[in-house]
Amino acid sequence: LWWGVGVLRSAIGHGAAGGSTLVSLAAALTGLGAFVWVGLFWWQSARHVAPDVWAVLTGTAPPAAVRVDAGGTRAVVDGVLEFGSTRALRAVLDAQPAVRVVRLESRGGRVAEGLAMGRLIAARNLDTLVSGECSSACVTAFAGGRQRWIAPTAKLGLHSAGGAGSSAASVAAANRSSDAFMAARGVDLRVLDKGSAIANSDIWFPDPMVLLAANLAPDYAPRGLL
Repeated sequence: LWWGVGVLRSAIGHGAAGGSTLVSLAAALTGLGAFVWVGLFWWQSARHVAPDVWAVLTGTAPPAAVRVDAGGTRAVVDGVLEFGSTRALRAVLDAQPAVRVVRLESRGGRVAEGLAMGRLIAARNLDTLVSGECSSACVTAFAGGRQRWIAPTAKLGLHSAGGAGSSAASVAAANRSSDAFMAARGVDLRVLDKGSAIANSDIWFPDPMVLLAANLAPDYAPRGLL
């Protein structure tokens, strides 16, 4: 917008000083083009992202809560994986070096946050556990576990990245990054491909036997871990 205003002022000044009318007109149209571009950018993308940005800036989109239970050996991540969730888990892990298991209870969140959390869990060589629901970006975090356990009643939900204002290219890139991470952790690509084919507005909860066979959740949790 600032650039467009500057070009328009230059065009007007050029014409007022007796410069070429054609050059002034061309410069003015270029300046107006900046306003058109800003309008299109707002309509196609920014208006969808603006509420999220505002929520992050004002703190109304809090990160998932992280606490420690089971005698200081298990961290529990509970809630939406908003920005700051991985930072909160890292702080707990630094303060509680005895933690060996991360239990995840989340319906998802941001792709980048789930991927960052999965990488943190993998780097710390921790195990992961789901006893309730872990969906979307949470599944990526879950895949970071050295040992990945589920309760018999656990649900892992898969679908494509996306959301309002997301371009096809950005969705494809997000799916590739999370699927590549999970595949590198030994998860069957066929299940990941099927999950990525599910619309973001929908979700697929594979049968536990599918989770076990695909190595996403290689085993049921020991009774003492639940």
